[in-house]
Amino acid sequence: MTMTVQAVYVGGVLRPVQPLPLAEGETVEVTVSPTKPPGRQLRPPTAAEEDYARRLKAARSLDEMLAAVATAPPLPDGYDLCEALNANRRATGEWLLYPEHPEGSDS
Repeated sequence: MTMTVQAVYVGGVLRPVQPLPLAEGETVEVTVSPTKPPGRQLRPPTAAEEDYARRLKAARSLDEMLAAVATAPPLPDGYDLCEALNANRRATGEWLLYPEHPEGSDS
């Protein structure tokens, strides 16, 4: 069986992003090729986003934090929180929180 999997290199170990259908202790041959991170390219924060982050960091009480959160800038069009969380976990080699669906699938 031949398969291509994504893995993250952490602490000297390649860690697969998703579980592999292999038996414990099974020996495999690995070919490594770097990939571009999936998803959108990061854009620089807007002035409103930078101000928001500054106010959150400066909050000294829960009331101040809640007041800052109430003024959060709107999310970009098409922003998908589940995909963003998966992308963060993928980048750190953690298991994904939300199942991925093939392109064009609405399930």
